Amino acid sequence: MKRVLILTGYYWPGFKGGGPIQSCINMVENLSDKFDMYIVTTDRDKGDLKPYDGIKVDEWNQVGTAKVYYMSPEMQNLKGFAKVLNETDFDVLYLNGFFSPIFTIKPLLLRRLGRLKECKIILTPRGDFTGGCENKKIKKYSYIYLCKLIGLYKNLLWHATSELEEQDIKKKFSKAETFVVPNFPAKFVPKEPLVEKKSGELRLVFVSRIFPKKNLKFALEVLKDVHEGNVIFDIYGPMEDKNYWAECESIIKTLPENIRVTYKGEVPHNQIPHVFEQYHAFFFPTLGENYGHVIVEAMMNNCLVILSKGVTSWDDCNGKGGFIAPLNDKSVFIRTIEDLVEMDEHEFKVNIKKINSYIARKLRVDKNIKFYNKMFDEK
Repeated sequence: MKRVLILTGYYWPGFKGGGPIQSCINMVENLSDKFDMYIVTTDRDKGDLKPYDGIKVDEWNQVGTAKVYYMSPEMQNLKGFAKVLNETDFDVLYLNGFFSPIFTIKPLLLRRLGRLKECKIILTPRGDFTGGCENKKIKKYSYIYLCKLIGLYKNLLWHATSELEEQDIKKKFSKAETFVVPNFPAKFVPKEPLVEKKSGELRLVFVSRIFPKKNLKFALEVLKDVHEGNVIFDIYGPMEDKNYWAECESIIKTLPENIRVTYKGEVPHNQIPHVFEQYHAFFFPTLGENYGHVIVEAMMNNCLVILSKGVTSWDDCNGKGGFIAPLNDKSVFIRTIEDLVEMDEHEFKVNIKKINSYIARKLRVDKNIKFYNKMFDEK
């Protein structure tokens, strides 16, 4: 079998790095009978100061069906990457994240310097272009310009997980060779809703990194104008940007008495299904997602979704248990929340059936496997 070597900033048992971790885990689970899967990643979770418990650092570990090399910070330099990559037998090098300074940029620099053996290279941006690179905009666009100048990203295949992401890639690299295939989802098993829905009450949840791109502040601004019913809005996710959270807290202080907001902290990935089961709707007005694992997990766990229009791959869930609204018209979000407040148990269950039918139809794993086989196998 061909060997695929995946380089990614974070992997199991980490969870603070968000969707890309689950993207890689699901890919390994679905393709390990077709390819030998190897992973090089860091030895600790995002923001942590010590390695994961129970792993061998700077050695290969058997993790499920993959072999994983947990790299110490001391090894994460050009010399360390040259050693690990050139001593490992592989056919395809799969890079996660366009702006990843360690696990994408350093291997590409090795290639540019002629210190990486010849191989097929696939790069997936993991949403780095989605949302317009607005965070640290000048720095990011300067980097893109420099990369074009020195040809750092020449002669590789770009993996776009949606047509939306492919468009974003082409805007930055017009001659890019792209391959479009969605991320693998977790396995979907329909189940009965656990939470009761009374008219006049609404349980909303936000599950994501506390970071400008995820647009939590906008969600809170919407809730400022919802004055009817009793609304619970619970927030889960890593505190990635404390300045941004301080801005969110200042809005929370101005919310009307009928809106109760609580920050619940970080949640390990295996607990996310249990989180969604406790709420009526996932309020996620993101600025852009290349795929959005967290959106899929909400749908799979009987949670309706309130999403931004035109910046994810899920616009077609509108009216099927999903509620899609444009970011330039806050009033549509406000009306959506008000309608959900008034929704009763019967209407809620009707919408749950719709979202279950929609996501079951959308998750075509067998078709995805064929596309991944083609992407990795072709010269």
